[in-house]
Amino acid sequence: MIVYLVRHGESVSCAADMFQKDEDGLSEKGKKQVESLAKEIISLPIDSFYSSPFKRAKETAEIISRSIRKPFEVWDILFEARSPKEIMGESFDDPDVRKIRKLIKDNYHKGNWKYSDEETFEELNLRGKEIIENFSNKPEKETVLCVSHAGIIKMIVTLMVFGDLLTPEIYWSFKYHMHSDHAGLTICKYTPNHGWWVNSWNKTIHL
Repeated sequence: MIVYLVRHGESVSCAADMFQKDEDGLSEKGKKQVESLAKEIISLPIDSFYSSPFKRAKETAEIISRSIRKPFEVWDILFEARSPKEIMGESFDDPDVRKIRKLIKDNYHKGNWKYSDEETFEELNLRGKEIIENFSNKPEKETVLCVSHAGIIKMIVTLMVFGDLLTPEIYWSFKYHMHSDHAGLTICKYTPNHGWWVNSWNKTIHL
């Protein structure tokens, strides 16, 4: 099995250095990024095509769909790792936002600590496992394309590598030290003999 994980193109909020909201669509730059990515994907054999329900991901999937002439299905579980409502739509540099993010970082190792309504490590971990289990239930030679978001893609990949050994500390380090570009392509492969492999991380030669 081969799984292609695509991060959506740049959103209007990211272009303005603000934390994204669910309803944020793609910026003009983001649309061009995805058009370039679609040219890379057009030659890939895709059996199943899924998108996160968030607007920026669906717009990304729509551009790819037109290019590869294959419809996609919205898969609700592919949504982005949830940030607390207090920072959504706010500037990256807002002092209050910085304080909230530091509090989350300082307590993230606890696994289930919450500032307000954000998704904890334990919740994100369970969702990542559910996604991987769904992959595992598909035919061995299936090729799957998923348009999603940086946080949940990083959880999927770290679970493929570490499995039940994954800790909040490992995920946090991976999340903040493994950069993920808009419209970046990550390629993962599963074989019964070796389990999951990460063949390519954040491929951006098309950009």
